[in-house]
Amino acid sequence: MATYDEIYGKRVEVFDSDPTLNSSYEGQVWYDSANGVLKTVVSFAAWSSSTPTSNTYDQNGGCGTQTAALTGAGSNKTSMEEYNGIGWTAGGAVPAAQELQSQLAGTQTAAIMKSGLHQNPDRYNTEAYTYNGTSWSSIPAAPGNRVRGAAAGTTTAFLCAGGASGPPTFTNRLSTAVEYNGSSWTAGGALSTARAYLAGLGIESAAIMAGGAVPPSYSGTNVTEQYDGSSFSSLPNLNTARHGLSGAGTTTANVVFGGGAGPPFENKTESYDGSSWTVQPTMGTGRTYLGGAGATSTAAVAMAGTTGSATSLVEEYNISINTITPGAWASGGALPAASMRSAAGAGTQTAGLIAGGYTTTATSEAYLYDGSTWTATGDLPAAREGAAGCGTQTAGFSIGGKNPPSTAKAETYIFGGSSWTAAPSLPTATGAMAAFGTTSAAAAGGGSSTFGPANAVNASYEYNGSSWSAGENMNTARNNLTGFGTQTAGAVNNGYIPGGSGYSAATEEYDGTDWTTGNAMVVASSGCRASGASQTDAILFSGRSAANNGEQRTFGYDGTTWSSRPSLANNHYQQGGAGTSSTTTFLAGGGPKGSGTPDNVTNTEQFTPETIAITSKTLTTG
Repeated sequence: MATYDEIYGKRVEVFDSDPTLNSSYEGQVWYDSANGVLKTVVSFAAWSSSTPTSNTYDQNGGCGTQTAALTGAGSNKTSMEEYNGIGWTAGGAVPAAQELQSQLAGTQTAAIMKSGLHQNPDRYNTEAYTYNGTSWSSIPAAPGNRVRGAAAGTTTAFLCAGGASGPPTFTNRLSTAVEYNGSSWTAGGALSTARAYLAGLGIESAAIMAGGAVPPSYSGTNVTEQYDGSSFSSLPNLNTARHGLSGAGTTTANVVFGGGAGPPFENKTESYDGSSWTVQPTMGTGRTYLGGAGATSTAAVAMAGTTGSATSLVEEYNISINTITPGAWASGGALPAASMRSAAGAGTQTAGLIAGGYTTTATSEAYLYDGSTWTATGDLPAAREGAAGCGTQTAGFSIGGKNPPSTAKAETYIFGGSSWTAAPSLPTATGAMAAFGTTSAAAAGGGSSTFGPANAVNASYEYNGSSWSAGENMNTARNNLTGFGTQTAGAVNNGYIPGGSGYSAATEEYDGTDWTTGNAMVVASSGCRASGASQTDAILFSGRSAANNGEQRTFGYDGTTWSSRPSLANNHYQQGGAGTSSTTTFLAGGGPKGSGTPDNVTNTEQFTPETIAITSKTLTTG
């Protein structure tokens, strides 16, 4: 028997631990002397959870790629959402609410929709629209009345096939197809098997229609057909008959998933290589009438759908050498006291600091965090609530605040690792500010100079390590806002604008001299917290909005756009929190709207973003 050396002309490397792995290791073999086994790096297929959509959807459409997807317009909603591979942001709303909308194709910035069913009363809609990444525009109405069809292609070469007609029951299955060339509609070829709720993928001249519901019931079929631009031809059948499934990819490299009449609903996945269907790993949650997106069979995303009721579930499918662990919040050690609402925070999730706050009165207590346990440290020189915090665990700032409740304070204090010292005071007494930077180069702005429902300021200040000086005024006066970044590359967000404007979603960026308006955050709120050492890597979380007394939602910022991230486990408002980036964030304490001990919590939560790691595999016989 030939040796590895004789076959490949090289010897197997010997390591006592795995080397630092990268994509170049795929297919290579080495010997792990510590464990006495041969190892390699191989690609594998797997589903992983991702950030849920902001709204729940049933019978939503989907298009685009795994890192630039579009979904929505289901459950009688007009909302559409855009996915960047990590989180969601609001897209342009469709002109009319859709109950049944799977007839969507194209990309996130160039999509086309053949409108579906409107409810109340149930009626067809022949309208069609295109999307430019911002808004939807009407195009000529599509011929015929159809819902529950499948779509493939682009805004200038679009195919919509199958579906149903015949209100109010919509049981008349269709075999017909229509095509759009960018200006007008024409009839296309006919499916050999009339059906609705089928999956469509590919382009107009090379599309696949798989599965679906056949008459006279909603029973699923495993029929698969391919379209060449003029006619359909039969392909090998799916392994599992089903309807309400979705898919991604091309005619020779695709993947389909989900579906079923349910309950239970299918979590099965199959891939097609141009000649046969192969069973792949199952989805984490079976569901039907879901949206799908993906340009290839190795990187797809399954979006929302129903498990009996509309969901916001999102899962990614990958065939790669990477193990993907989704981002999540996890519980940390409990605070010793529930009096840390409206406290100043600094540091990171393994070296954190929280100081001040209140239950019914302000406190001077301070605590240190090591990633699992809080321990008491030196008290603030004076009790404070609503102070702004920034810096590190061994060089942290407490800026302004108030005590008693109606009196703003100008004093600032610096923590040196075990005790606090007085620093120069702010030029103007202010509480409920935002702050970012370090104890040698900080910025603070907004807040309230006197406390009451009608007071907010737009003043900002800079600290150079020895004194505070006035900076340029912010564009919007607000209190209970938050900030992140450095003194020369920072930002403030959200907050409360007195006088009828209410909760704010405004973002302002600071370059050390000027404030400029950035893109608005997804949800207007106050009392939230943000974490980030730069303007291009930050998250914002919790707070209070018009809809919720205590928010659980989290959002990420890449310097341009805000998008959703996994939600907190608990409601928090005016909690302490800090971190230098989305990888080092913690929050602690706070509480839902209200005052007094029952509203305050001792919870600590820590955020870990999505991680991607290459994992070695042990070679075995068999």
